[in-house]
Amino acid sequence: MKKGTLLAILTISITFHAHAQYQIKLKASHIKDTVAYFRGVVFDEKNFLAKDTINLTKGLSTIKWKKPIIGGVYYFYFPVTKQKLYFILENKDSLQFEIKGDNYLDSVTTNKVKNKNFIEYQILEKKLSNYDSLLTQEIAKGKIISLAQKANFLKPKTNELVKFRATLLKKLNVKEALYIHFDALNKLDSSIPNRKNYFARQHFFTGFNYYEPKLLFTPNLRQILTEYFSYYPLNADSLLVAADSVMHKIDCYNKAHDYVFDYCLKLFKNRDIINNADGYAAFLKKYVQDKPCKNIDKKKLDVLLGEIANKSTQKLFDTALNILLKDTTNIEQNMHAFAKEHQFTLIVFYDPNCEHCKVELPKMDSVLSLLEKQYVLNIGKYAICNAPTDNKSDWKQFIIKHHLSNKYVHVNMGGINGNFNIRNAYDAFTNPLFYLIDNNSRLIGIKISPSTIKKIILDQLQSIK
Repeated sequence: MKKGTLLAILTISITFHAHAQYQIKLKASHIKDTVAYFRGVVFDEKNFLAKDTINLTKGLSTIKWKKPIIGGVYYFYFPVTKQKLYFILENKDSLQFEIKGDNYLDSVTTNKVKNKNFIEYQILEKKLSNYDSLLTQEIAKGKIISLAQKANFLKPKTNELVKFRATLLKKLNVKEALYIHFDALNKLDSSIPNRKNYFARQHFFTGFNYYEPKLLFTPNLRQILTEYFSYYPLNADSLLVAADSVMHKIDCYNKAHDYVFDYCLKLFKNRDIINNADGYAAFLKKYVQDKPCKNIDKKKLDVLLGEIANKSTQKLFDTALNILLKDTTNIEQNMHAFAKEHQFTLIVFYDPNCEHCKVELPKMDSVLSLLEKQYVLNIGKYAICNAPTDNKSDWKQFIIKHHLSNKYVHVNMGGINGNFNIRNAYDAFTNPLFYLIDNNSRLIGIKISPSTIKKIILDQLQSIK
């Protein structure tokens, strides 16, 4: 679209028993965007909050909603210029914004002091953003590897932001959404996770009021959870202890429960966690099977109970179910026999058209090559094409393109309806998946990743000694 003059006044009204819960007016002139999206920072993806598209060419738009809001951080997103403008919105607020020109953040004016302060803060963040760019460069060079090093590098930026927020906190009411947002940010910035500092871990976690619903409507709850779990080692046993602390603190009747519950489910699906499959199963058993929250959506509960019922019976250190499938030359390959020829064998389930597979398989292959050279090992790869269709052309091209031929056996599952017993036994309904067995076909790694396989192999070598 040609850059021209657009004049738009937006009125968003939410009604509750015929009374507006809040009103926002947006005036725009000389801008490139013809629409803006009104969003909440957390619950947007869960549809807990009304999501509105604003037509900036109409002149006046009115949107109504029946429920009141809790109050928190919201924003306008402008899709053409990719700009975001954050603001604080409380229940029964009447807000006005005016933007113009190319840079909306620098030009915006508003009628509420809290949002004038919040915009000033965003301008300061933008001014200091060069620290983030420099940090990315330092990480790429391998100069910064720890959380402490990262915190030290960003200290000048952090100090300025903390000072700004601390000054403003003295003027705000503790119940205001901006106070809750800035207070959480300052506590997050004062924390540097250390897995040996148990006092700092507990002090950090207890520093927030999880029963304050406005905390949920800021972007900080996810950061708080991520920060707290970062104090624990990346293994399932440790993270289950952390999850128990979190689930105890944020119980079934807390408004944040569903959000935290979903966070933990995703956490234990992370393949960078040692024994993540066991951790996921243990979390499901405790918080879905044994004592489910009555407020969990019934459809979600049924799906999770189904996962428990269909969970693989194979456990760590069991003998892996043998896999007998035909390779690229139509010859049947015996996984147990293949494993006998190697110290370790990686079992791989993948789809040649899966984007994650295109990244993960070459990465895993590179990690295994380095381990073989460094520790004089012989590691085989039993790779199973787990595509929904039996397209042998895509399969073979994938192998050639990514040079996946050194110590590999490539076999084909035979499409989505083929060999269900194997898929079920290995829970291989997503791609990619990696398992590790020893030369006796004993499972020593379940749903692992390139970053966890080294530790598993070194632990095995140590136990042999």
